[in-house]
Amino acid sequence: MVRVALSTIAAALLAAGTPALAHAEETTAPAPPPPAKDSTDDAAPPADAKAGADACIDENVKADLFAKRKQRTVRERLFQQTNRHEVTLRGGYYVSDLFDGTWTAGAGYTYHMTEDLGVEASGAYTRLTSSGGPELERTFEVLNGKPRNQWYFDADLVWVPAHAKMRLGGSITHFDFFVALGGGLVDSAISQNLAGNGGFGLKFFYGQWFAIRLDVRDHVFRQQLLSQVMLVNDLTTTIGASFFFPLTE
Repeated sequence: MVRVALSTIAAALLAAGTPALAHAEETTAPAPPPPAKDSTDDAAPPADAKAGADACIDENVKADLFAKRKQRTVRERLFQQTNRHEVTLRGGYYVSDLFDGTWTAGAGYTYHMTEDLGVEASGAYTRLTSSGGPELERTFEVLNGKPRNQWYFDADLVWVPAHAKMRLGGSITHFDFFVALGGGLVDSAISQNLAGNGGFGLKFFYGQWFAIRLDVRDHVFRQQLLSQVMLVNDLTTTIGASFFFPLTE
């Protein structure tokens, strides 16, 4: 009887202790490790933040491009010369090898075949003078009673190697640097000979049909005093106003 009672008590204790042991095992079991986190997730910004940054960059680029385009639109465009006719009135200073420097005046016509190349015909007048005129005439007896007028006519090829622009005040001014080379004729009391000439100049453009022009030319020809023939280099420096036709480009 005692053995039966002990077996009954042991069975009851075992039945009561099993849930407790199971609960203890559940509480002491290690928790599963958290899932691995991709390292790129920390570096990558949220999609909304990235879209906002791109939009900000795009707006800055647009503003910069718009400002540059706006700045270009207020500048004057280049002056066009191709297939246009240029008429020039000019005057300046004439320097002679044998006589004193004096004034000169003339006109010219230029046809521009391209922006860089044109052909020009021009003529000018001056009057030979000398501070030692009477002595010169007694010595050479050449100009005594003869007119002192001198005409020179030129036919030149004009080439523009450089087109440029600069700021004058608040506006942009376009200008050309050009060179000219050709031949012609000098007609005076002491010279009726062919002449070669060459030079350079600047042309400043205003509007669509007007320009200010500066020219420097060297005329090489022969002058004869009595039996002596001399090769001279006479320089002219002129400033002129040029008008382009047709008036609109």
